[in-house]
Amino acid sequence: MLPIEQLNTNTVTDDLMVRLNKEKDVAYKFQVRRHDNWNDNYELYRNKVRTNRLTQRQAVNIPLMKETVKTLLSKIDDPPSIKFKEKGGDLDKEIMIQALWDDDFDKLNFAGIDIQDKKTVLLYGRAFKKLNFLNDRFDVTALDVYDVVVDPLVDPLNLDTANYLIHQNIFRSLREVLANDRYTKKAKKGLKTYLSTDDAIIQSEKNKEALEAKQERLMAMGIKSEDFDTFSAGDVILNLSEHYTNLWDKKKKEFVRYVVVYVNDQIRLMKAPLKELLGVDFMPFVTWGEDIETQDFWSDGPADLVRVPNKVANIYFSQMVENRTLKNFQMSWYHSNKEGYQPQQFSPGPGRMLPSPPLDPGQSIRDVIMPVEVSGLDDTMNQIDFLIKLIERGTSATAIEKGVSEKKQITLGEVETLVGKAAERTLAMAKFYRRSWKELAEKWYLIMEANSGKTRTLYKTSARGKVWERKVKASEWKSKDGYIVETKSSSEQEAEATNGIQKMFALMQQFPDNRALKRIAQRRSLEMLDLTPEELREVEEEERKMEEMMQQPLPAGANPEEEQLAQSITQGASELAGLNARV
Repeated sequence: MLPIEQLNTNTVTDDLMVRLNKEKDVAYKFQVRRHDNWNDNYELYRNKVRTNRLTQRQAVNIPLMKETVKTLLSKIDDPPSIKFKEKGGDLDKEIMIQALWDDDFDKLNFAGIDIQDKKTVLLYGRAFKKLNFLNDRFDVTALDVYDVVVDPLVDPLNLDTANYLIHQNIFRSLREVLANDRYTKKAKKGLKTYLSTDDAIIQSEKNKEALEAKQERLMAMGIKSEDFDTFSAGDVILNLSEHYTNLWDKKKKEFVRYVVVYVNDQIRLMKAPLKELLGVDFMPFVTWGEDIETQDFWSDGPADLVRVPNKVANIYFSQMVENRTLKNFQMSWYHSNKEGYQPQQFSPGPGRMLPSPPLDPGQSIRDVIMPVEVSGLDDTMNQIDFLIKLIERGTSATAIEKGVSEKKQITLGEVETLVGKAAERTLAMAKFYRRSWKELAEKWYLIMEANSGKTRTLYKTSARGKVWERKVKASEWKSKDGYIVETKSSSEQEAEATNGIQKMFALMQQFPDNRALKRIAQRRSLEMLDLTPEELREVEEEERKMEEMMQQPLPAGANPEEEQLAQSITQGASELAGLNARV
């Protein structure tokens, strides 16, 4: 983007565009200070290093960044469960809205978007999801963190407090822009006029440079700029920006959130209130960070803890590789003033004898030729191991979490303690992003409520595996009272369920004859397993039959010892079932 002081004011005569360019420049400068660190994080994650003549002359990388990010990702890679509660207590509406959410969750691949979202946070510290309503369907996209710039005065906990937000670097062909019905004929005509000027030709080249800068990280992976076919077929590529900003409305006498779409930071294509376009007035974005701060919106991420130690470890490893290479060269010094001796090159081989230069009486061959001594750098591996442990302590991605055993012998209790402490830290990380999923679900419903009016076809699988089709009208799930969104991350649910089961069985020891408590504990244990409703009913039915058999009296003349034995067997089977459920 062009800095505001270098902007050609002869081409930007629109007062609104001058203001928008100033906002964009301020937001960009607030973010650009993080770009160098972000680029280093990404390249280390992709096992690419930049060599130099001083410290790292070998292109080698210890994959500390990748193994740390993937370890942390494996601990929080399940999206939290979302439950809608209708404020008026209408259970039918709850069932319908839940079915709509589950359908969108599957068809829009929310799980894949969630992985992209969390990986972005781990690498860059903050991630964005953009919400929209296209072709009569809700839409969500995980954005490149470089493409969103925000008002520096925004509250890091509430994106809607930003006075402006810009989604930039939206590259579209000229044909797509001209075919869009949202843009007025006047704006399209002005765009055609602008494209015929010298400024547009210069700006078009800037667009190409901006696009290549956007793809620079891919180019670092070995892809050449000519491999991209974006500019093929002679098509004109435009750099669009969606600018969300608060403008004063004279009639309403209040600030209204507008969306302004413009090309190349100069030609305005559309200006409209967000309420008219999307039916809502909040920012159609969801963002979260792993290490929230009070002042800096662009907070650090786990990758920032790994970056410097990883680069230092790469330097050590590069020097060790180069050191071994030099030792393998078997280089030697020779006496350059020795008359009549010209050094020769000989090919080494097994059992081969190499000639020496003529020596004077009493002279040693070491006075003429001496091997070049290259130190072994024996402490390199210890230094690298220290850096790895430093990263593990900072990120809680310990060796045990990575599936690697430590060299020293430790007890099973110590292993469980280490795993538990690491799990607590990753659980805390899950709490940061659980709020973002709550916000996503709330905004999803409000956008659906404002835009969805058509009938949706949903499919539901019964307990017996049969698929049922249902036509759902908007009136069946829209609520005047609204919904309360409840979220629980999978890691929290599992931890809470496990702790609850342990407490339940401890309580059963105090009330061993309480059948109600026993049934509740058994059901809680079964719910932890991935059982279908039909399988769950089958297990419960079998347990009920066993209880009825225990309560039936023995026939007349039966041996009491046999009755006691039968009860002991039945009780043992029940306890075994409870033990299996706990496992």
